[in-house]
Amino acid sequence: MTIKREEKALREFKLIVKNLVNLLRQATGAHTTYLYWVNRAREQFVMEASSTSLTNVMFIDRVAFEEHYLNPYRNISKQMQIPVGERIQRAVLEHHSDDTSVEQVTLLPFINKNETVAITVIETEESLDIDMNQESIQSYIVSLKNVLNTYLELTALYEDQNEWVDYEKKLENIHSRLHKTEIFSRMLNEMQNFLPDGGVSLIARGMDGWVNVLNSSGNKHPLMLGLMVDEKSLAYECLKSGKPEFSIHFNQNPKRLSSDEIATDGATFAIPLIIEDRRYAAILVYDNNPLVFKESVKHKLQNFVRVAGLSVQANLGKVSVEDDLLTSEYGSFIPDLWEKAIESSIVNKQEDVFTWFGFITIENMQTLRSKYRVEELQHMQKTLVKALNPSRFKTNGYIGFNSDYVFAYIIQDRSEDAADWWISGVNEMLEKPVLLSDGQKMKVEMTAAYSLIKGNESDYHAVVQNAKSALSDVVKVESNRKSFFSFG
Repeated sequence: MTIKREEKALREFKLIVKNLVNLLRQATGAHTTYLYWVNRAREQFVMEASSTSLTNVMFIDRVAFEEHYLNPYRNISKQMQIPVGERIQRAVLEHHSDDTSVEQVTLLPFINKNETVAITVIETEESLDIDMNQESIQSYIVSLKNVLNTYLELTALYEDQNEWVDYEKKLENIHSRLHKTEIFSRMLNEMQNFLPDGGVSLIARGMDGWVNVLNSSGNKHPLMLGLMVDEKSLAYECLKSGKPEFSIHFNQNPKRLSSDEIATDGATFAIPLIIEDRRYAAILVYDNNPLVFKESVKHKLQNFVRVAGLSVQANLGKVSVEDDLLTSEYGSFIPDLWEKAIESSIVNKQEDVFTWFGFITIENMQTLRSKYRVEELQHMQKTLVKALNPSRFKTNGYIGFNSDYVFAYIIQDRSEDAADWWISGVNEMLEKPVLLSDGQKMKVEMTAAYSLIKGNESDYHAVVQNAKSALSDVVKVESNRKSFFSFG
């Protein structure tokens, strides 16, 4: 549906509803009638239309559930008549600017799919005879339902036919000639276009767990990078079943990914990425408005994931069951991935979220190479990747591969001290030597440095260069941070 047609249809819908509310007032002889939508996602009553013969009535457009007298009645399924002064006190009828002569309110619920989605209120000075006015009330309810259904049908019918052509072109932008991280990045960003108040996140395996590794650019509510998947979360259920999982979140439940999420509102559609019967990733698609997830939209979102999976599979070749899709042999995430994560973090920069990118390197490699075999040094790197996992230090982030014995890392948190807190925790942990598989202990000295992502960087190259410069400066200073590592 084109923007002008959609605006026209919406204007006409609102005008018809307003006329219906006005006709209801006149038919029942009431002084005031009004209709509120029950917005459960935002926990608000939203004013749609009102009609009054009084001069002292003024409504607020949006009122929180707990601040409105209708709150105890937001789930009613039948008509109700309530005397004013008993169950409803006059003082709570705040839309009247002075004393009101209302003696009774009649509530008419509008039910859609077994849920109360709107409440119409009739205010009268005398008791309203429901039986005598039943025909008018029933006509109003039926007309309201018909006009809503007609509006929704028109919206669908007027959909611009070019939408499907554009959709096919967007699918064609995801193909096997691209690197797998570019495939995933394009997939996330194309899916983002369906979410006016939401975003998309890629959950992949690494560091011996499932982690949020990449958010779509333009994400309105990006999940923290490095959040680990909890049991009982929607992501866990999706990965466990290997099937798409959809849920509307009530009272912040179920969690999308982790109990450490800042907010869990609206709805989420979790889609598994399956290649040759193995679950390699989960894609979380979320929006604060559950109505976004029409069946046609879900179908399109699943198609993006399916095409991305097939494009990756075309270049994957034979993969061991133990191999992960986006990690190095040590379990750290590959550079192409953390580069994309830096880019999306620049675009998605939030005032109350801090993101750092840095490097942590092994300082005494010359000594270690002379004392230990290559196999032992490789085992040491695998062990370090798990041990350095930021989630072990109560912050968010993940460890990336840069080169042998040099790890990249991303830290993302609401605390401006999170990066220093992580380094401090690592220093404390690394006071003992690393325990190797043969019982030997290896003394490891490490140095870390980082750069804060400010959101005004040109691209990921600038962030990486800042981090390299910071590491170089730290190494040159005699008071380098040095730690000893123990695991086991």
